[in-house]
Amino acid sequence: MASSTDITGDSPDWIGRGRIPSLDGLRAIAVVLVVLAHAHQSKGFPDVQALHLIGSVGAIGVEVFFVLSGFLITTLMLRELDRTGGLSLRAFYWRRVLRIAPAYVTLMLAVAVLQWAGAAELRPRDWLAAATFTMNFLPHPAWELGHAWSLSIEEHFYFLWPLAVAVTPKRWHVAQLVACIAVCGAGRWVVLLFFPEWSAMSELWTFTRLDTIAIGCLLALVAQQKTWRDRLDGVAAWWVAVLLVLVASLAVSTVSAKWSVGVAYTLNAVCIALLVWAAARRGPQWLNGRVISAVGIGSYSLYLWQQLFLNHHRESWVTAFPQNAVFAALAALGSYWIVEVPFLRLKDRGHARPVGGSDRHSTASFSTETASVPPQAASVAE
Repeated sequence: MASSTDITGDSPDWIGRGRIPSLDGLRAIAVVLVVLAHAHQSKGFPDVQALHLIGSVGAIGVEVFFVLSGFLITTLMLRELDRTGGLSLRAFYWRRVLRIAPAYVTLMLAVAVLQWAGAAELRPRDWLAAATFTMNFLPHPAWELGHAWSLSIEEHFYFLWPLAVAVTPKRWHVAQLVACIAVCGAGRWVVLLFFPEWSAMSELWTFTRLDTIAIGCLLALVAQQKTWRDRLDGVAAWWVAVLLVLVASLAVSTVSAKWSVGVAYTLNAVCIALLVWAAARRGPQWLNGRVISAVGIGSYSLYLWQQLFLNHHRESWVTAFPQNAVFAALAALGSYWIVEVPFLRLKDRGHARPVGGSDRHSTASFSTETASVPPQAASVAE
């Protein structure tokens, strides 16, 4: 990315308007990591130690999505506040529905057909959790929709944070985010120390995981001030060191549950936020290339549909590598062009303001908001 001499404290144009560079590329990296996390467990996956090693920590892709969602959505809200003096919650929530619901409902219909055909086994509570975005509170969910845990957290974020921004004074926002980060981190330690049997679930509950998104939100807020931009630029100039800290944290997480749950989620999110800033400020050109940007733009669909095919619980030709990855990509393409694009056009009608890392992309799990893409195109959801 950049050296310590070519990142300065100047205000980037995209702070107040326009496309944020490199976000689609980062989103592409995130979804590829998630795909590897599942694909490396598939029958027929190459016996290459490096690929299995990356796959074993591929869940970090979800954390990248979370940070990106917080950063992008908060940036968009701040732009609206500066432009209009207020935040339209009705318009915000309606855009979220148009962004997230069509592809997600289509996936649920596909899973219902699979269950009818005897190719999937979901309990009534799986369907209830999927329909109410509470999958992250359900122990041992069905594989086909279990990945909606991250989408559930993002939906809770999309409801709570805009509401807080709209009804509380601007001077409170940083303190609210810091409190969220502290409470979530403390909550995980309470579970680790006093209720260790629930430690796995504490990685999924909204009130113990919302801090990852909050760190992305905090990045967007402090980036509005030149003093903080200067500090961020100074740290981001050492992005290689930040990346090494992140890699070290992931390595320790594979051998220590206490580190993974009690420390890593916060540390990882801070590192990711700094890398996001470095990429947006002086990211390499390849992060904005056509191919990687296209993958990032379609990351929401790919995140949704990969779960059906990268299913190591079912042994069949369809779920074996490499054809399972091909089928996942084809399903994502169909979902994007047939289902998402028409609704994205409706969503962006009257909101043709490019955001980069599309405003269309905010969700980990992927979802976020509009347009690093032309009107005919659109990303893990905004």
